[in-house]
Amino acid sequence: MKLLKRLFKTFLILIILIVGILYFFQEKLIFNSSTLPQNYEYQFTTNFEELFLKAKDGAILNGVHFKQENPKGVIIYCHGNTGEVDEWGKWGEELSNRYGYDVIVWDYRGFGKSTGKRRQKRMLDDGYLFYEYCKQFFNSDEIVVYGRSLGGFFATHIVKNSNAGRLVLESTPMSLLKIAQQEYPFLPSKYLLKYRFQSNQNIKRITVPTYIIHGTTDELIPYENGVGLFELSTAKIKQLFTIENGKHNDLGDFEKEYSTALDEIFK
Repeated sequence: MKLLKRLFKTFLILIILIVGILYFFQEKLIFNSSTLPQNYEYQFTTNFEELFLKAKDGAILNGVHFKQENPKGVIIYCHGNTGEVDEWGKWGEELSNRYGYDVIVWDYRGFGKSTGKRRQKRMLDDGYLFYEYCKQFFNSDEIVVYGRSLGGFFATHIVKNSNAGRLVLESTPMSLLKIAQQEYPFLPSKYLLKYRFQSNQNIKRITVPTYIIHGTTDELIPYENGVGLFELSTAKIKQLFTIENGKHNDLGDFEKEYSTALDEIFK
C-alpha cells in the first residue's frame, strides 16, 4: 500500500513538472526561431530594400522588399516556423522573378533581426505594419497575402481586417490548439496554451479570393486542415489545390502540381 502511494505521488509530481515545463517553455516549442546579427547583410541578386518597421510597443520588425520594374502587385509572404529572412528570402526572390510581383518577406519577433516581446496580439498585429507599408505603393486589391504553415495564422489575421486582394495559404493549420492536441493528446492543451492562433475562425470572415495548397501526406499539418479551411471559407472565389503524396516540406518537389497551382494563382 505504501509503495502504491509512493508511486502515485511520484507520478503526480512528474505530471506537474511536465505540465509546468510545457506551460512556461511553450514558446520554445511553438517558435523554432534563431536570431541574426543586426549588421548581417543579406545576399540576394534581385533588387531589394531592407525594411525595419516599428511597432507601437517599440518592437522592430525586419524584412526585405524585392522589387520589379513594373510589378503586377505585391505579395506579403508570411513564412513558416523554421528559418529566417536570409533563407525564406530566396523563395521570395524566386516568386518575385517568376511572376513579376514585388515580394515582401518578413520575420516575426525573435526571428532573424526582428525584436520585441512575444505576445499573441502584438505578434499578429505586426503583419499590419507590412500591409500598411504596401499601401504606400499599391492599391489594396493589388496586395496578395501568402501564409505558409505557421505563417497562415498571420496571413489570415491580416486579411480578415484589411482590404487585401487575395489570400494564399500553404500547408496551414486550422488552429494551434488542434496541433497541440494532436501532438500532446495526454495534456489539457486547452488550458495550457497561451497562443490561440486560429485560422479556422479568421477564414470565416474573409471574402476575398482564397487559394489553399496542401499535401495529402503532410505529417505535421494533416491534409484535413487544408480541407477544413476550404470548407469554412466564405469566399465566393476559392480553390483547394491538392498535392497528392505531398508532405509538409517537399511540395516544391512536385514541380508540375505545385507550379500549376502557383501559375493559376499568380499568372
